[in-house]
Amino acid sequence: MRPLQLAFLWHYHQPEYRFEEVALLPWVRLRAVKDYATVFALLEQYPRLELTLNVVPSLLVQLRALVEDGVSDRAELLCLKPAEELTEAELEYLRALVPPEPLLERCPAYRELLSQPGEWDAARRRALQMWVNLAWMLPHRARFPIVGEWLERREFRADDIRLLLLLQRMVAREALEQLRRLARQPMLELSCSPLYHPILPLLCDTESAAESDPELPRPQPAFRFPADAWLQCAQARERCWEELGVLPVGMWPSEGALSMAALESLAAAGVRWVATDEALLAGAQPPVEGLQRYLPHRIRTRAGELVLLFRDRELSDAIGFVYGTWEPERAVEDFCQRLEQIRQELLRTLGEQALERALVLVALDGENCWDGYPDNGRAFLAALYERLLSQERFRVVCCREALRTPQLPVLERIGVGSWMQGSLKIWIGSPESNAAWQTLAQARTRLESARGRMPVRLWRTALEHLLVAEGSDWFWWMGGHFRSPAQPYFRELFRHHVERAEQLCSLA
Repeated sequence: MRPLQLAFLWHYHQPEYRFEEVALLPWVRLRAVKDYATVFALLEQYPRLELTLNVVPSLLVQLRALVEDGVSDRAELLCLKPAEELTEAELEYLRALVPPEPLLERCPAYRELLSQPGEWDAARRRALQMWVNLAWMLPHRARFPIVGEWLERREFRADDIRLLLLLQRMVAREALEQLRRLARQPMLELSCSPLYHPILPLLCDTESAAESDPELPRPQPAFRFPADAWLQCAQARERCWEELGVLPVGMWPSEGALSMAALESLAAAGVRWVATDEALLAGAQPPVEGLQRYLPHRIRTRAGELVLLFRDRELSDAIGFVYGTWEPERAVEDFCQRLEQIRQELLRTLGEQALERALVLVALDGENCWDGYPDNGRAFLAALYERLLSQERFRVVCCREALRTPQLPVLERIGVGSWMQGSLKIWIGSPESNAAWQTLAQARTRLESARGRMPVRLWRTALEHLLVAEGSDWFWWMGGHFRSPAQPYFRELFRHHVERAEQLCSLA
């Protein structure tokens, strides 16, 4: 029986939150506690499992800075401040750090605290300082009995907050140590995304957004710096080497966004395989239809050849958005039935030889995904890993396996788009996002014209600020597509980095 190859890619992503040596938002610390530590610890229990971990280097460097350099985030500092001394602006900031809805549902005291009317006296403020952090400790209540006690309480002491933050730093340290061990395991593959998670096609040319959305308003003048796309990819690989001792050969480009120019930047940076969403096959030439989406494809650029893998959206979304409310065994059974259906369709339509080349890619966020699972996904993942390791019909592989696959079909081109409806309109096209692209283009053009007039150190520092400002997260919150109480702080970070680059340019 020839097995069907299946590859998992768990994607770990946080943008660069640090400015002036403090992280303005706490998500690296809190996601390390809730997600990285739990998922990485589970993976260490399955040393025979092949799997791809995709990391954004801006997350890596912040996690190391948190654990080894003692870098704090604004929330941590405010939670250590005497509650009665919090200003109204500081209180507003802490109230904005609302956890995802599934976590809030499991913390009724937190929801009650946020919704009840009345004055925020010292006791209520102290409870907010506690819950901002405590909600993210839910997966550790069995390990730390004190966490279970805290979850049942309504009032807290300053000592409780200090102990909780110490526990979180300990767990974050464990997460980094686990990742370093996993990155060196031969059965696992480490891949990465571009350094600060930019949308590569838009760095190459914001006009490229018109290919998938011809009527979309676009910034003028266009942002057009393909060298930055290459730099974000090349430095991402270098940073993984510096932080984890691994030089990735594969990438999940930010949000799965691709264009032919982006692929050229990836190839020039030394990348050999690229994973994206099946939505991008709509613009492929020659056309890729039906079951052919399960075949990795080769594509040639002026900078070299790449292997493209296309994720199965239904399977990926089932894990991300459906199975969280199911019993683990039922979810695993459903997943395996879907896989077997794909296998049977491949056999019936393309013949058994197709299984030599077919690879089903399941790729999704390895953080937010688990919010909807009552135990952060551990029971589901354990059942899934055990079932797949015992199956003869399926073979779990790393994404790099596609590089060893012979006689792959060849694509001449790929369309422009991302995993979001095969479009780029989430990050461009609104008045606010277009204005941000124009501001960024002006700053980047000014910096380029200052090359040779500025001291090299200052020029590189200014460029680093603009590379951070190119990140996708700032634009994600600008288009009116999504809402979050923390949106103003994302805008603030974008503005800070552009302004700092401009200040450095003014010294030239």
